Amino acid sequence: MQLEEVVRLECCTTDFQAKNKESALNELVKLVKHNSILKDIPDADILAALKKRENQGSTGFGKGIAIPHCQISGLDDFVVGIAIARKGVDFDAMDHKKVRIFVIIVGPVESRSGHLQLLAMVSRILKEPGIEDSLFAQDSKIGLLDAFLRNGPDTLAISSHGKDKLMLLLVHDPEIMDEIGEIFIEYGIEEATIIETSNMKSVLSHVPLFLGFFNFTGDRESNGKLLLLKLQRNYINALVAGLEDAFGNLDDFSGLSLVVLDIFYARGL
Repeated sequence: MQLEEVVRLECCTTDFQAKNKESALNELVKLVKHNSILKDIPDADILAALKKRENQGSTGFGKGIAIPHCQISGLDDFVVGIAIARKGVDFDAMDHKKVRIFVIIVGPVESRSGHLQLLAMVSRILKEPGIEDSLFAQDSKIGLLDAFLRNGPDTLAISSHGKDKLMLLLVHDPEIMDEIGEIFIEYGIEEATIIETSNMKSVLSHVPLFLGFFNFTGDRESNGKLLLLKLQRNYINALVAGLEDAFGNLDDFSGLSLVVLDIFYARGL
């Protein structure tokens, strides 16, 4: 099993705000529900499964680390999330210290061996020297995910070769650019190429032959911005989900459209 394929970007946060164990479990459920694999699983079922495991013994194993985990019927794959609680959470840890690093695992009942394998992988990473400082130094989802996976076994190291995609975001409404920038910062996207664009109609409207055919009154803004950014394949769904959290279903939103393309060949990127 490749760890990078089951740790979900949208299920990572560097700003976990739970106050106690009860609220932590509830917030962790909300966090993993950001992934579509769990969309048909009621929150209450995940919470009950997590509590059942906690009743057997706290998954707060000490040194500020907890790995809450459970198995759910009807799943096709695993969902792993990471949460950083900078102030710490009272989680009934074995050493009675507050938990500041949570890694939650939700998996299929049918894959007991896979679940055990994941627990072993996560535990090994969280035992790496300096892992706490490495994770706490991150302030974005992508940074947190990358820092976590970089500490894994060499066989699990991320390789971007063959996994990069080109996302094109066409922003029709300039007033949402600030909000897009905030989303990019949250997800750790620091580089994007911005190109000023013009709608084809705005060009044709200045051609004498077509005068009178194109009237922009009440139409979508004719000028906009095209954002080009290179992303790893497993980040695409998370970023789209982040955009739709802000703007709603993009199929129904007129201010923004996007397309994702395979990168067939690239140099210097």
